[in-house]
Amino acid sequence: MHKIRPTRAEDLNEIALLYRDTIQTVNRKDYTAEQVEAWSGRWNNIAGWAKRLNEQHFLLTEINGQISGFASVTTAGYVDTLFVHKDHQGKGVARLLISAIKEFADQNDIDTLTTDASITARPVFERFGFSVLKGQTVAIGSVELNNFKMIKNLK
Repeated sequence: MHKIRPTRAEDLNEIALLYRDTIQTVNRKDYTAEQVEAWSGRWNNIAGWAKRLNEQHFLLTEINGQISGFASVTTAGYVDTLFVHKDHQGKGVARLLISAIKEFADQNDIDTLTTDASITARPVFERFGFSVLKGQTVAIGSVELNNFKMIKNLK
């Protein structure tokens, strides 16, 4: 059974590795090798991960002591991260994390959730009631990737 809890500083290395490994395995089907390398190459920015942990509502799921997924949302309702471990895809982890984000939004009078969803994550967010506002291109250094600005009205 996956349990949810707040993220702690000592989780950052495992979160960073989960981020890297998920992109390199799960997202590989929708992005080129060059795009995957550029995107996943940001995994070791521990200062950036620590900043998210300190500035966002950041939570994770775990099973048997292993992190199975994580997500973060800002007080403005921006879902900055949502990643599920490659071995726990399709097991309700994203549902658990999105439910916790909605609960946070309700407690903080957030009317709308937004995100920038990858091609891979778009159907996941759509299953939870998000809709596409527009397709967009983002750059990581000189490498461009396509993703989607998405929104979910909560009230």
